[in-house]
Amino acid sequence: MRQTTAFRSREEVFDFLDDYAFERKEEIDRRQLGKETGLIKTYVFETSPENPASSGPVTLLRGTDWQVEPIGHDGLYTARDSEGELGFIELVSPRHLMLHSIRKKEKADGAVIRAVRNTAQLDSLWLAGEYFLNLWKTVILPQSPDRFITLKFEHLTQFEDAAAGFDETDDDREEERSEENIAERRASISTITERAERVGKFLPQLQSFHPPFKAVKMLRIPASERGGYEFWSWGKITYRAPSFREGREQALSVTRLYEQTTRAIERTLWLRTEPVAMKGGEGLTLRGAPLVLQFSQPLSLSTFHNLVAVTFERGQGPLRLWGNPIWLNERKVHVYGIDLHLWQRLYLELTPYRMVVVMPHGTCGNTAHRLMTNIQRYVDPAVTMYIGETTYSDIIREALLGKTVD
Repeated sequence: MRQTTAFRSREEVFDFLDDYAFERKEEIDRRQLGKETGLIKTYVFETSPENPASSGPVTLLRGTDWQVEPIGHDGLYTARDSEGELGFIELVSPRHLMLHSIRKKEKADGAVIRAVRNTAQLDSLWLAGEYFLNLWKTVILPQSPDRFITLKFEHLTQFEDAAAGFDETDDDREEERSEENIAERRASISTITERAERVGKFLPQLQSFHPPFKAVKMLRIPASERGGYEFWSWGKITYRAPSFREGREQALSVTRLYEQTTRAIERTLWLRTEPVAMKGGEGLTLRGAPLVLQFSQPLSLSTFHNLVAVTFERGQGPLRLWGNPIWLNERKVHVYGIDLHLWQRLYLELTPYRMVVVMPHGTCGNTAHRLMTNIQRYVDPAVTMYIGETTYSDIIREALLGKTVD
């Protein structure tokens, strides 16, 4: 296979990846894809509003074992780690970058998960069930009602166990779980492949009867001709179609919409002071609003205590928060916390009924996406998140419909 160091331009890289995607799709259709052959995967990373991706991947990847070299002068780089060639890093917006890799899934996923864990400068692009469902209803269903789509759902009651904990093995984010490797607690894991129009008729009924059908882990968006692109909840896209360029455009479209919603979240939530004209001079007014995650049903006391202990006292788990819990009583806790992405301060109040988060100015709005995605997956699939007085779902829908989001 051609060495990544041999490429001299963006066009050469994209031509290579287009050819690679076509060959892999042919092998998939003939059922001849080798076990050691990796499909193309794109991983999308969030940086921050204060430290943009334009500062370059060398700065952003400090703390990881990744080494990067530029290809030309238009924001594309080769990436290597301790295991060899990893792929191509592309700067795609002021606060997002992508890694395009053909490494086998397990090794590529592991490299990405470790990189995010080892540097505060990066976070994953988190796509909650609300995001997937709005994307499907607003874009895919009207445009491709007769095309087949695939939805994967997963809800794991990880915090019901008194010995609840997360480690690197829990970051196996896509592995199919069998009855043998699920601990004795409630879990809902399902896959639906059906024409988009039919899914639109029965999915709302399934969700009303069984809320874990709101916890979407993956949506396969149809390609223009055959196959599709699998968008996973942690910002990974797997190419099961014959065109890299088309899949990249799909990834860029989702990333742009995601950035719009993130900026809208920040404009609403950031706690800040602003000058205001007053009689006899000038004063200050406090702006901002809380983020509220309203649980559909009160959490059991054991689940509530485990959530606080694992997340804040042990500093484990997918919420990527840390802090010192101050228990007011057994049903209410205040936390002066730290978001481990960018090490920004957060102020939280948690009860079995809700989680309230106050985000000072400069805190990355990606925190809201991360909280919603992982609370849906591990705590309450029917949770409702409010950004001030607006629901998270409404903010996503406004962005998808091209309306101004303020």
